[in-house]
Amino acid sequence: MMSKLEDTEIKSWFGRESVVEHYAEAAVDIGLWASEELVLQRVFAPTDTLLEVGCGAGRICLGLWELGYRGIIGTDFSRAMIQQARRIAAKLDYSVPLRVADARKLAFEEEIFDGVIFGFNGLMQIPGRADRRGALVELRRVVRRGGRLVFTTHDRAAGSPAGFWAEETQRWETGEQDPRLHEFGDRIVTSDHGPIYIHIPDRDEVVDDLRATGWTLREDAMRSEICRESEAVEAFSVDCRFWVAEKTD
Repeated sequence: MMSKLEDTEIKSWFGRESVVEHYAEAAVDIGLWASEELVLQRVFAPTDTLLEVGCGAGRICLGLWELGYRGIIGTDFSRAMIQQARRIAAKLDYSVPLRVADARKLAFEEEIFDGVIFGFNGLMQIPGRADRRGALVELRRVVRRGGRLVFTTHDRAAGSPAGFWAEETQRWETGEQDPRLHEFGDRIVTSDHGPIYIHIPDRDEVVDDLRATGWTLREDAMRSEICRESEAVEAFSVDCRFWVAEKTD
């Protein structure tokens, strides 16, 4: 029997040359999605101090820099991704600080950011609900009172093949699920760069996680409800749910 998927396997996937190149192409050729631009500009002011975790090759943080956001820092747990993001930033002459960091254990003081961003469903690539909640607690720690968290997730009610989750429920009930998975909602999906783990929550699960970690949910909506994306964005990523939460105490 195969062991459960571990952090080291996920970090190794994000360090693959083809994966890093894929994220770099998105940073250069796609940039901010229209939905991201609309949500982030509405939630955050250009004068805000912002932390992006899971920045990959810099697609979001570099895109915000282009929009005049000068207080943004980008972090990712993959050293290869940060090195690529630094190369892109240097080529563009963008002075975005970029550093290696794990969202579950950040080397920042308490309450120093006005907001935090965890884009491209990155939170859901942390295996184990306890660790995902740990990341939400840590992000809350570094945000000032009144600060906002913007992140995205997939949604179990949208985008999966018809009947998949009913069949997956039966597999878990009979103990026939993939033994590498930690909990219901986990998937190991096939990509052009090899199999990769992601957790697919339903809306109630994320609402519960926010409540349990001290965040106040302000709004959520599917990307397709916010605006229509370009063909390039649609090809890069399927529909996902945007979340905006606030640290209220």
